[in-house]
Amino acid sequence: MTGVVFDAPVSVELQEEFRFEEISRGRTSISVMPPRDMAPGERLRLSARYVDGNHQEDALTLFLVASPDQSTRQVEVFRDTRTRESFERELAQERAERQRSQQELARLRLELEQLRQQYEDPHQLYWLIFNRSMTREGVRARTFKKSLIGLESKELRIDRGVSYRSKYRVAIELWLVHSGSSPWRDIVIEARRTNGEEWPIVHTKQQAMPVVNVAFMLVIEMEAPAAWASEECDLHLHDGAGKNLNITGIEFP
Repeated sequence: MTGVVFDAPVSVELQEEFRFEEISRGRTSISVMPPRDMAPGERLRLSARYVDGNHQEDALTLFLVASPDQSTRQVEVFRDTRTRESFERELAQERAERQRSQQELARLRLELEQLRQQYEDPHQLYWLIFNRSMTREGVRARTFKKSLIGLESKELRIDRGVSYRSKYRVAIELWLVHSGSSPWRDIVIEARRTNGEEWPIVHTKQQAMPVVNVAFMLVIEMEAPAAWASEECDLHLHDGAGKNLNITGIEFP
């Protein structure tokens, strides 16, 4: 038997009631023995209407579904006793909250777009000036010394390079040519000062590695020393496949 128990008196109607093997009705429940010829997946409707006088308009429909693999012995049904007006007020509040959220999201998207336009301009100088990162000499640059050009190891060769220095940062623009059959993947970059100390890297930016024998750019940015002296940098590039390239004696302006 499968039983359905309600939290108040109900009037229940069964679709094709004559087919059921057994039916037992109570004031707040009904128990049925499904038809023997009920095919797997077949659905028979069970309609219930509350008759306790509080919510006579309340009605619900359940479906009894035949399944050879699982069965439910009892189902309990409870009403929400709130009035229609209560539901309507809650719905109105949810709509108002959703509208406020949409307006806030639109405002944040506008601010994000304004910030993107402000800070992603690749030609801007005012930010360097505003943050006092620009000296009177501007951003100084120095091309790689000739001894570094053409340096090659493990299918990677230096094509050209430039070092830069502002008040608070130094950067290396490195152009490399890949001559191997498979590209380097996930290049790991380590930087050290001439005294062997690690030089923490702030940012790196790499162009996608193109076909062989075509130069691509790799930019490495680091904090400038507080007390600037004649400073050089050593770079160690490597990947998980054992490829590596050591560059020593990169001079800054």
